[in-house]
Amino acid sequence: MTSRGRPASRQDLARSDGLTILELLIALTLLAVVVGGLYRFVATGSQSARLTNNFLQIQAQARAALDNVVDEIRWGQQVTAAGPTSVTVLVPQATPFSAASPYTVTFAYDAAADAVTRQEDPDAGGPLPAGPAEPVAYFIVQKDGSNGLALEYFDDGGNALGATPADPSVIARVHITLTATLNQTSRTLIGDTALRGR
Repeated sequence: MTSRGRPASRQDLARSDGLTILELLIALTLLAVVVGGLYRFVATGSQSARLTNNFLQIQAQARAALDNVVDEIRWGQQVTAAGPTSVTVLVPQATPFSAASPYTVTFAYDAAADAVTRQEDPDAGGPLPAGPAEPVAYFIVQKDGSNGLALEYFDDGGNALGATPADPSVIARVHITLTATLNQTSRTLIGDTALRGR
């Protein structure tokens, strides 16, 4: 109604300060576009944070495991058994790892658990039994599901002996490749160490 009491005409409605249906639809469409963009931004940020967290988690635990393996092999006197995914090293007495007596330690890949394990024989083949194999790193697997630990061996002259040397006693250096994968995020770390006790 107009101020004079007659019914409102189309011209009066068009001149009013209210919104038309078309303006309301345009506003709602713009709001939907903005909200959709914000949602994509938040979803992308969340996914990125998840990937970064996975990457940092696998890198930290794989790096810690690799450092431990390299440090202990470094103090070794002799490799007593060697394969593509396991190595056994004799660590002599009076090292940071063995003050009282020599021992052997085996680092191996456990395919069932996708882990690297450490097993110690406290008296290097003596009457005491070897301890249990304990995991030192998890998620050690390639993206395709294959082994995440690869070992290569070298002699004193730097000559490659391959992954399964015929005579482990000539091994002077061990090259370790460790790949960790979590939720399709993968990280490969490489370590190389020479046996000090040789």
